[in-house]
Amino acid sequence: MKEPASVLGDPNTYRAIFFEETHEHLTNVEAILLRLQPGQPCQEGLNAIFRAVHSIKGSAAMLGCHDMAALAHLQESLLDLLRKDERALEAADVEAMLRAGDTVQAQALRHRGVAHEAPDSAPAEALLRAQLARPRSDATTPQPGPMLRSFAVRLGPLVEPIAQAELEMMLAGLAEMGSVTQTEVDNTAGGAVAFQVTLEGTATDLTDVLSLLVAPELISIEKAKTIPPADNGDEFFVDPQEFRQRRDALRAAAAPVPLRAAEETAELVGLQTHDGGMIRVSTEKIDLLVNLVGELVITEAMLARSLRPNDVAAADRFTDKGLTDLSRHTRNLQEAVLAIRMLPISHVFSRFARLVHELSAQLGKQVELQFDGEATELDRGLIEKISDPLTHLVRNAIDHGLETPQARQAVSKPAAGLLRLRASQRGGNVVIEVSDDGRGLDRQRILAQAKRQGLDVSPDASDMEVWQLVFEAGFSTAEAVTELSGRGVGMDVVRRNIEALGGTADIFSAQGVGTTVTVSVPLTLAIVEAMTVDVGGETYVIPLSAVVESLSVAPTDFHALPGEQETLRLRGEYLPVLHLDRIFPSGREPAKASGIAVIVEVDGSYAALMVDALIGQQQVVVKSLEANFRKVPGISAATVMSDGSVALILDVVHIARLCGRREAMLL
Repeated sequence: MKEPASVLGDPNTYRAIFFEETHEHLTNVEAILLRLQPGQPCQEGLNAIFRAVHSIKGSAAMLGCHDMAALAHLQESLLDLLRKDERALEAADVEAMLRAGDTVQAQALRHRGVAHEAPDSAPAEALLRAQLARPRSDATTPQPGPMLRSFAVRLGPLVEPIAQAELEMMLAGLAEMGSVTQTEVDNTAGGAVAFQVTLEGTATDLTDVLSLLVAPELISIEKAKTIPPADNGDEFFVDPQEFRQRRDALRAAAAPVPLRAAEETAELVGLQTHDGGMIRVSTEKIDLLVNLVGELVITEAMLARSLRPNDVAAADRFTDKGLTDLSRHTRNLQEAVLAIRMLPISHVFSRFARLVHELSAQLGKQVELQFDGEATELDRGLIEKISDPLTHLVRNAIDHGLETPQARQAVSKPAAGLLRLRASQRGGNVVIEVSDDGRGLDRQRILAQAKRQGLDVSPDASDMEVWQLVFEAGFSTAEAVTELSGRGVGMDVVRRNIEALGGTADIFSAQGVGTTVTVSVPLTLAIVEAMTVDVGGETYVIPLSAVVESLSVAPTDFHALPGEQETLRLRGEYLPVLHLDRIFPSGREPAKASGIAVIVEVDGSYAALMVDALIGQQQVVVKSLEANFRKVPGISAATVMSDGSVALILDVVHIARLCGRREAMLL
C-alpha cells in the first residue's frame, strides 16, 4: 500500500531554506546595525531589523530550533523598546545585537549539522538582558525591565456574530500574553466586544492580532496608560504569529491527530542537515537555459535526420548546419551555466563592515569604509576562496596603514582614515583593490629588515622590488607583536592563496599618502582561455592570462650571463629561460636551444618557456588533478581534449619561480 504524502512536504527542504534565509536575514541585520548611529536611531532601520529577527524567531520555533527562537525573542524585546522611542539607541545596544546575531548564526550551524557543539548563548543573552534593564525615557520614574501598556479595545459594531470558539481563543490568548479585564461582550449583529488589555506591545501589534477575528475598520484601540515594569521581570509581547500558532494549537487539540502526521512532525524537529550550497538564480537566467536546451533539441533532430541514407546531398547539408548550430548552442549554454555560478562581489565586501567596526574600536581608530564596483561578478567558487586573503589585507590596512586620529590630525589629515575596496572586470579577470590613505610603506625600514633577514636586495632597487619584499615568508617590520600582527605570518600566505587561484598581487605605496594592494584573479576557475603547446610529443595547456606573446627563436638569441642561468635576449632585456621538456621529460632527446618561446608574466616579471610547437588557442574545462590523482609540482589542473586525451594545465607561477628569480634583467 502506498504511503500517503506528507502534508508538510520534505522537511529537509524546509530546513535548508530556513537556514539559507536565516543567513541572509542575519547578514542584512548586521549591515543595518553597523549603519545605525547611537543617539540617532533610524526608525526604518530598526523596523527592518525587527522584521528580520521576527521572521527568524517564528520559523525557528516552527522547526524546533528553540534556542534560536529564544534568543531572537530577546532581540525582539530590545528592538521593540528602541523602535518605540522608549529609550535612545546606545552603542551597547548595537554590540549586544551583533553578538546575538553571531550566536544565532552559530546555533543555526549546529542545527544544520555543520558545527558539532552548541554555542554558549549565555553571554549574548546577558548582554541583551542588561540592555533591556536600562532605564526607559517614557516612565515617570525610570525603572528597568519591560514597559507594559494598557489599551481600551472595542470591536464593533459587528456585522455578524463572532464564532464563539474564535472569540474565546482570542481572549484566552491575550490573557496568556498579559492580562484582560473589564470585558463586555455583546456578540450579536450590531453589537460590540469591549475589554481592557495590559501587556508589552503596541496598538499596531494588537490590530494585527484582532484582525484575525474582525475587519480592521471595526477595531478601535485607545491607549489607557503606561505601567512601570513589574518586579518579576516577566516579558509579555503581542506576537501575531505566536497567536496564530496558539490558536491553531487549540483547534488541533480539539480534533484527533492522524498518527502519520504526528510522526512526521516529530521527524521534522529532530532532522539534521548540512549546507546544500544553494544559490538564488534569476528567472531570466533560467528562461535562457530553457531556450538554449530547446535549441539543442532542434539541432539534435537535425543531426539525426542527416543520418538517413535516402538523400546524401541533403544529409551533408543538414550535418554541416547541425554541427555549426551545435557548436554555437553549446558555447551559449556554457556561458549561460557559468552566468548562474556568478555572484556579485558584494557577497565578500559586505562582510568587511563588521570587521572594520570591530578592529577600529579595538585599535582606537576611526575608519570610513567605502565600496566601489560591488556589482562586479565573480564565480561562486572563488567568492569563498578570495575572502580570506582580502580579510588579511583589510586587517593590515587598519592595523599597519591607518594612523590614530591624533596622529592623522597632527599631519593635517581628517581624523577618520579612508579604507576603500574597489572591484572591476578587466578582460577575463576581476581586479580588486584594497587601498588606504594612511602612512604608507617605509622603504628604509623594509630594506633594513631585509638586510637583517639576509634577503639579497640592492639599495638602489626600484620601489616595486622593495614593496614585493613584504610578501616574503616571515617578513615583518612591526615593532611589537600583537594579537593582530607582527609575527611575519600573513602576506606570504595571502600571495600564495591568490596565486593558487591563478591570480596575482601587487603593491603600490607612497609614504604619508597611503598603500594600495591590487589583486587580480580569473573570473572563473571552471573554464579558462588557454594556449595549447607541444612539449616532447605531449600536449600541455598554458592559461592565456599569463601569456604575453610567443615567437620563434634561434640559437643566437640565447646567452649565458656570468653567474646566471641561460637567458633569452628580447628587445634589450634578458629573460630567464625554462625548457619545459627538461622539467617534464618525455623520454625523447632534449630540445636544442631553439624553437618556440612563450613569454609569460608573473608578478610583473617575465620568463621564457621553451616549447616544441604551438597547437592552438581554445577554452578548456578545468578538472582537479589533486582530487582525481595527486598534487604534482608545476601542474595546477588537467583537462580533457577533444580527442579524449588528458592534457595537463601548467602552474605558470610555480614554474617561473624555478628560474631562481622572477625579475627580468635590464641591460
